[in-house]
Amino acid sequence: MDSLSNRQMQILQAIILNYLETAEPVGSRTISRRSPLGLSSATIRNEMADLEELGFIVQPHTSAGRIPSSKGYRLYVDSLLQSGRIPTEDETRVVSAMLRSKTRQLDALLREIGELLSVITRYPTVVTMPNMNRTKLKHLQLIPVDEHSAVLMIVTDGNVVRNHMISMDHALSQDEADMLSSVLNRNLQGLAMEEINLPVIQKLRRELGAEQQIVSSLLDAIQSTVEYANDTEMYTAGTTNILDFPEFSDVQSARAVMEVFHKKDEMLSTIRSTHPTHVAQNLRITIGKENELTAMQDCSVITTTYTVGGETRGTVSVIGPVRMDYGKVISTLGSMMTDLQRALTHDETQEERNQHEGREEKEGDG
Repeated sequence: MDSLSNRQMQILQAIILNYLETAEPVGSRTISRRSPLGLSSATIRNEMADLEELGFIVQPHTSAGRIPSSKGYRLYVDSLLQSGRIPTEDETRVVSAMLRSKTRQLDALLREIGELLSVITRYPTVVTMPNMNRTKLKHLQLIPVDEHSAVLMIVTDGNVVRNHMISMDHALSQDEADMLSSVLNRNLQGLAMEEINLPVIQKLRRELGAEQQIVSSLLDAIQSTVEYANDTEMYTAGTTNILDFPEFSDVQSARAVMEVFHKKDEMLSTIRSTHPTHVAQNLRITIGKENELTAMQDCSVITTTYTVGGETRGTVSVIGPVRMDYGKVISTLGSMMTDLQRALTHDETQEERNQHEGREEKEGDG
């Protein structure tokens, strides 16, 4: 990438910050008057001409002012990532309090993080839930509801919960439900969804032979969860926030972007895009025309990942106009995901400790 002098970098930053605030092209007189650079309009104008020639700023239409190009934003964002930015105390306090107050049901927590992130940044957010294909079953519990139904609760690592209603032709007592739950846990606990194969299912059928009607319903529910494991669930928040920005005042461009938000495959393709994004601090950033979808080329996408059980399980993304407040988004997203990861690691450590204590108790009883 072309190297800029310190003065050119300061002028580029001033253009970006002014354009971020006003959404209007920025002229040399504006920078001279509003920035602390202490440079004349003529000097700034000459530097802006060089910046335009290098492709870091562009002149829209016949305006006398300039706006940042995708290349200019890229240089600004890369330098921002290198220098870092401290999250505000209020942002940190809100996120930490939310994580402390929540039960550790991961999918519910991720939904709330998406909502909060959208409120703080004022941009749309997209959260992909854990892909369950390699997720291990932690606990299964059959709970009678009435004489014709029961709920099969399936809990995976990360405390992702899936509930399935089971229909029955006779009432199920609590003792029968506990017995069935025990057999399910004995055969399935600790297995990944992808490991529930035909031999495992046949073994379950043999052990639950006396309850063939409910066995079929239970296996159907488990199979449904296995099939669901191959699908990526996506949750969006604040999608209409994008319409607040003048870049999308045109009906056609606004409709094109909103359609991407409502087309799961296109949105997943956008947030998973790796060309030619920049990766740093566990962030993947795609700016403007770096997006492959034409409808998203007036947008920037900042994505981070989270892990469960030491494996990457999903993503959290913020999407805004190319003229987005990168500093705020990067710091807020980074601080929020640090707190989330800390909470998830604490849960995993606590669970391992509880399992260890349980084994010691059993050995003591023996």
